[in-house]
Amino acid sequence: MQQNTEQSPDSWANPAALGFIALAVSLFSLAPILCGWVHPASFPLTAAWGAIALVTLIIVTIIFFKNRSMMLGTAFGVLGVLLSGGLAFKAIQLTVLASNSIGLPPEMIAGATVVDAMVWVVIGAILIPIGYLAGYMSKPFAFLIWLADAGVWMLAAVNFGAAGQNVGVVGGYFVFILGIWFLYMGIAQLVNGTLNRAVVCIGNPLFKSPTPPPEA
Repeated sequence: MQQNTEQSPDSWANPAALGFIALAVSLFSLAPILCGWVHPASFPLTAAWGAIALVTLIIVTIIFFKNRSMMLGTAFGVLGVLLSGGLAFKAIQLTVLASNSIGLPPEMIAGATVVDAMVWVVIGAILIPIGYLAGYMSKPFAFLIWLADAGVWMLAAVNFGAAGQNVGVVGGYFVFILGIWFLYMGIAQLVNGTLNRAVVCIGNPLFKSPTPPPEA
């Protein structure tokens, strides 16, 4: 996930630090529910944190596309808007299912669960190449995205009815570990970007950047 350091005079500042911190806030706010630490019914009282992070991530994604960074714009769109937003709606679903105070019919609940599973399949598939591209930036970054990807597939398996709720809790922990890394990356981007030198280490790249072709 290489960053283009050359920006045109009319481009905006690099929002990577803000984006990673917003990703951390989003996943940290969802972790207590996804990991089974608290009852899902508590989500409505804490949803504001995730909503604020989601708005921030939408802005960050727009800025990356404004700066013509297709890779980072897509990555933050998937990791932030789709993954974090999807997990937020998953928490809402858990809240509704925990009480079912409005008396939803079983066939409606079953249908919504299958739709969730299909969306997790799409997100799980796109996280594979995003992890590969993250390998050009940092080895731990790539491995932790793939770890979170395994968590997404676990959530899909639960929704498909192929695994129990305990598998979904383990998947939630995998996603939360990625959230911890996002917090670290936000700090690294803030410090290194401000000082314009590598002070906070993010690890060596997993892959070497391709050598540009020789000039004719």
